[in-house]
Amino acid sequence: MTVRRRLSPTERLVWAAGEVLPVNFAVTARVTGRAHPARIRDELAALRRRHPLLGVRLDAPGRWQAWLTSDDVPDPDLRIVTATSPDAWTQVVEQELQRPFDTATGPLARFVLLDHGDAFDLVCVYHHLVADVLSAAFVVRDLLDHVAAPRVVRQTSAPRAATPPPAAAPATPPADDLLPGRRTNPADLLRLARALGGPPPPPPARPAGPLTYTTWSLPPEETAALLTRCRAERTTLQAALCAAFAQAYGRPIRIAVPADLRRILTPSPEEAMGLYASTVFVTADPATSRQDLRAAIHHQLRPGELVPLVRVFRLLRPVPRRTLSTLLLRGETKGARFDISLSNVRVPITQDYGPLRLDALYGAANTSLSGAPLVLVTGHGGRLFFGVTSTDGAAVAELCERAMSRLRSPAILLARPR
Repeated sequence: MTVRRRLSPTERLVWAAGEVLPVNFAVTARVTGRAHPARIRDELAALRRRHPLLGVRLDAPGRWQAWLTSDDVPDPDLRIVTATSPDAWTQVVEQELQRPFDTATGPLARFVLLDHGDAFDLVCVYHHLVADVLSAAFVVRDLLDHVAAPRVVRQTSAPRAATPPPAAAPATPPADDLLPGRRTNPADLLRLARALGGPPPPPPARPAGPLTYTTWSLPPEETAALLTRCRAERTTLQAALCAAFAQAYGRPIRIAVPADLRRILTPSPEEAMGLYASTVFVTADPATSRQDLRAAIHHQLRPGELVPLVRVFRLLRPVPRRTLSTLLLRGETKGARFDISLSNVRVPITQDYGPLRLDALYGAANTSLSGAPLVLVTGHGGRLFFGVTSTDGAAVAELCERAMSRLRSPAILLARPR
């Protein structure tokens, strides 16, 4: 599948941000079972047919615009690492989040395989311009599905081939082209200003330490109890997370909540790879109830509120890309517009793939220059997997401990199972 199109307004903004700010994110699949690295490499190359954005780069970058193309783009790189400890993959994630992509050469995705012998960890790293967490999870599913399938042996002297590559899929349009009511409106700027909501929180004194990535998980029985309690309280897991962290901070905070756009796009991109996410903001203090937070988040996720936050980027077309980069960098240097980002993604993919079993799925994103911690929660296989990146590991670890003690029974200790 050949890709050649101009960047959408949202992609153009991410491109501008990526020139001066960290925009990498990662999804790590922890898998029980054996898989030969050569087979994984072959199937990654084949997956470009189903997910064309696995093999693209930026072409002809100009003052205002650039092209996304698959011309002369190599297959995604697979780096092989011998695991020296069960948690070695978290160090790889820290390194990969900070390693920029060569956008002129591509591709804008790469992979690292950590071999444990009878198990492996696959760290999948993306430039945010081409993927979001949910589409990255679909790539994991498709990859494991084909790696686990039997090889097809040709009845000739030719070497054995991998399983038939997945059917080529048409390149799905970017989110901007699928929005209902795509016509721009100057009033969108007012909606954006209202969503950002006044001055940013005062930047706390965060040490400029190294990027750290910490993970933990909840077992099935504890996850089920938490979700049952949320339903009984007529709230959501996202609202419960926001309330728990507001209580952990002990002061009013501003929370960035990533939002999935697939449910409002027409037609829906469904399982296509791409950036189909945006961000909304809510405020909370230790006294804010979960029910009030649920209502506030629900209001922000209404199409009438969410669509203008994406559509508004069309109004930035006259602004040169370097000007956008400068403005974004200046804003980040002054401080984040939020205290913490809390992302909650339910991943609708199976656990079992023939001889392989997907035991865990963790997400991670690079923190902004301001150092605000990013918490990404993935729900898979009846469990919740937590990952947090920050530049103040010790303080953020204590913050998460306090938040988890409020989210669930304090008698249960944090777990770190596979």
